[in-house]
Amino acid sequence: MTKLTLTLSACVLLGGGTAALAQEENDSYMLQITEVGVKIGHDSAFREAVKDYHACLEEHEDAGTWSTWSNVGGEGRQYHFVSRMDNWAEMDSPWEAGKACWPEHEEHLTPHVESVSTHYARHMADWSGEAEGYTVVRLHHFRVDDNSDFRDAVSAITGIMKEAEYEHLGTWYQNIGNDSTEPDYFVVAHYDNFAALDEDRAGPYDTVVKAAGEERADELWEQFGDALRDDWEYFTDMLRREDELSRLEED
Repeated sequence: MTKLTLTLSACVLLGGGTAALAQEENDSYMLQITEVGVKIGHDSAFREAVKDYHACLEEHEDAGTWSTWSNVGGEGRQYHFVSRMDNWAEMDSPWEAGKACWPEHEEHLTPHVESVSTHYARHMADWSGEAEGYTVVRLHHFRVDDNSDFRDAVSAITGIMKEAEYEHLGTWYQNIGNDSTEPDYFVVAHYDNFAALDEDRAGPYDTVVKAAGEERADELWEQFGDALRDDWEYFTDMLRREDELSRLEED
């Protein structure tokens, strides 16, 4: 990765926008998600450099808010810096805090970074539930072959689950500007903590069976599965929230 690419990516990561990975009041919001891969053996140094950078941002009125998440399992150490935008127009406004702080802190951050990538996603309010107070999330990613059938299936499934008042309905997002090798949609399942992963939750399929019958559930799941790509159509990530690397809104 070139220094220019890293610098440009870092200017949009670690700040700006509103913290997210949950349902928000504005149903049309977007997420800006920057994923940072940290070099092996550099995790502690990277975290300290991020905290120093954030301390600088705190001195400015437009410091912004964001949530930070790290991978649980998988290859290496990855951090996800997530902020919210109401629309693309927000990117036209200069981020003075970042412009002031980055030159001073760049040399302390970049030596610890292996990779940086940023992507955007739009919240799908009609498919989503509400969540709060969680510290662990599982992201389910889908690559779609037939977008119309996929949307029809998910709309029907989540509609039945909402009518059944399913309490664990996830938060759905559609990725924006992704290429053919990247997922088209993802849904966030929320957990209060790791212990909540041990709970025996009723799943979406069982919930639909109970509410609409097995025949209807099988029909919807077949439509859902058929709408996915045959190659690498589904995968998951588990993340934990890193509060000391986040700047969350105060209640």
